[in-house]
Amino acid sequence: MWFSPVLLVLVSGFVLLAQPARANRVEIPGVGGVTLTAEYTPPPSGNVNAPGMLLLHDCSGLWVKPGVMAARPARMAGLLQELGYGVLMVDSFGPRGVHEVCTTPSHDRPVNVQRRAEDAQRAINWLKARKEIDSSRIAVLGWSQGATTVLSLMNSDNPGVRAAVAFYPSCAPFLKLSQRYQPAAPTLVLAGEADDWTPVEPCRDLVSHSGMDTFRLVSYPEVFHDFDDPGVDVHVRKDIPNEQHPGQGVTVGYNQAATDDAYRRVFKWCSRWLDPFHTYPYEQRTSRAPTPTPVKKQ
Repeated sequence: MWFSPVLLVLVSGFVLLAQPARANRVEIPGVGGVTLTAEYTPPPSGNVNAPGMLLLHDCSGLWVKPGVMAARPARMAGLLQELGYGVLMVDSFGPRGVHEVCTTPSHDRPVNVQRRAEDAQRAINWLKARKEIDSSRIAVLGWSQGATTVLSLMNSDNPGVRAAVAFYPSCAPFLKLSQRYQPAAPTLVLAGEADDWTPVEPCRDLVSHSGMDTFRLVSYPEVFHDFDDPGVDVHVRKDIPNEQHPGQGVTVGYNQAATDDAYRRVFKWCSRWLDPFHTYPYEQRTSRAPTPTPVKKQ
């Protein structure tokens, strides 16, 4: 069953009540012979031709400790499954022996955004091949480094997704591209205006320079990085190398009002672009629109 945008708005009021969904461990062939591990939450029993969502963890990784998934992807997976999605959460760190990369400068990270974008493409292809998933209705959502990965993935010609969401990505690198950045699918960026880890201004410039009405930014005044991470009080993390202001650390912390609004927008955005009855006028306006690729169902 597909949920209308109106119902999705109502559902978002219960964001904090959602329970983590039950996930199945799966393996996905990665680049360079690495076998990626992922958690797959299938759509509700009996659903066929369901929409699919790929979730990309932040620089802390998918797991808090063995057997305990990070709160954000776990909660989002539960919400999306309740709305009829099949949800895939790929782990880019564990199979490579990496626990986290937050405390490492971006240029020295053992798993960088480019590698994670390759992982994401492999994961999307796996999700599209599932018999219960409608391969023409796939979206991707990421947080922090995972959100930057979303922007990198959307810089390819045919990632095979209909919509994308990026929570507080680092937009600055994409302003340095030789060609104007224009995402390959409708993309929503959500960020805090007080974010001193991945500042919002480069994202505002990136969206403005794209000239695309399907590339949107929503920002929240006096809101910091990790604003939708439950249970995290606002505080300064001195262990994070602030590349804008070295030695000062970065400020992170939960904001319930921003989270409620952001999640409502996520569900509405994805409903708009993944609705099977939507005419997708986006495809008529740009050559970068994704073209569904036939896949062999598993």
